[in-house]
Amino acid sequence: MSLSGQQRKKLQDALLNAFPTLASLEQMLSFGLEKNLRAIAGEGSLQNIVFNLIQAADSQGWVEDLIRAGCDLNPGNQLLQAIAETLLSNHQPETPSNISQKQSNQVQKILILAAIPHSLRLDKEIREIEEAIRRATNRDLFEIKVKTAVRPQDIRRAIAEEQPQIVHFCGHGEKDGSLLLEDDGGNNKPVAPQGLASLFELHNDYVKCVLLNACYSEQSAEAIKQHINYVIGMNNPITDKAAIAFSQGFYDGLSYKNSGKQDVFQRAFNEGIVAVKLENSLQGAIPVLKKG
Repeated sequence: MSLSGQQRKKLQDALLNAFPTLASLEQMLSFGLEKNLRAIAGEGSLQNIVFNLIQAADSQGWVEDLIRAGCDLNPGNQLLQAIAETLLSNHQPETPSNISQKQSNQVQKILILAAIPHSLRLDKEIREIEEAIRRATNRDLFEIKVKTAVRPQDIRRAIAEEQPQIVHFCGHGEKDGSLLLEDDGGNNKPVAPQGLASLFELHNDYVKCVLLNACYSEQSAEAIKQHINYVIGMNNPITDKAAIAFSQGFYDGLSYKNSGKQDVFQRAFNEGIVAVKLENSLQGAIPVLKKG
């Protein structure tokens, strides 16, 4: 295949839309094709790097592989899908069904961020999450990382270093929607919803779901959903038992076998709601799912 100038321009626009940072583009090329972006495209602006990448792929005969890798690493991106449907003869268009199937067949890294680490509830919540994953029939598809006593800079660094698909915050929240972290002295440090939204804007190429298991976290969930497809928050105070039950149900649901016809995170959320209602029916309306 040799691309026309117009096709190269459309592919350039699609790749910039799907992978808006140098890091995300590097990861796509490394994970999808086991190629080194800098060795292929050199240095410069992201736009120039993408241009050089397409030129190299086109001249060396692996542009189709590049398109497929982009679609696999960012399923659902409409610009990439349009390119794939035009240029790849055996391309299967992405639908909610096959996107869900891909999600269920890929390793999901879960990053648990725990504030106020001496709380018995948080220790138990983490144990319940780990137990739900251990019971799963497809448990090999999940990896759990835990960070405790988190400060704002710890959250920022942990997400960048771990690049998780799911970020789970367990801790406390305030009525204005702020989440309580810690400062350098171990004191409470509220972080406002818009600050959290700005953080997740930087990581929306791999974070698929954020679970804020903290009281009054709905406002933060509403802000984060601008950048992340699935965000769960709490619209009122939630008891420790109900919070733990929701986590347990959510990860049970996430780990069940999926026929490919279900929305993975919606199913997990529904399972969490059922778990809360079985524990305390009055708390069942507190967790809310925001879809971006």
